[in-house]
Amino acid sequence: MELNKILKELMYHLDVKHDIKIKTKPYKRKIASISYTNKTIYINKNLINDLSEDELKYIIAHELLHLKFGRFHTLKFDDTLYKLFPNKKEIDKKLIRKIKTKI
Repeated sequence: MELNKILKELMYHLDVKHDIKIKTKPYKRKIASISYTNKTIYINKNLINDLSEDELKYIIAHELLHLKFGRFHTLKFDDTLYKLFPNKKEIDKKLIRKIKTKI
């Protein structure tokens, strides 16, 4: 699935009304990040081909929630992410394994 399509769907679902861009960028130890200044989500270029569609959706939703709720994982942040992804812990474990294999 195309990144921009996932982004738009999740923005609608999470009621995020900013003009957000999504790009890839090589990272050594990060899966993704968000720039609050230029409203851009960056996905690890070295990892993107190893990610399932569900993992990509999770990562993008996670970064959008940072934009919506701030830098810290508050209770509201975590509750929203768990509602979208009841299997959050499983996805987290898979993503950690994948990033470790790329280091």
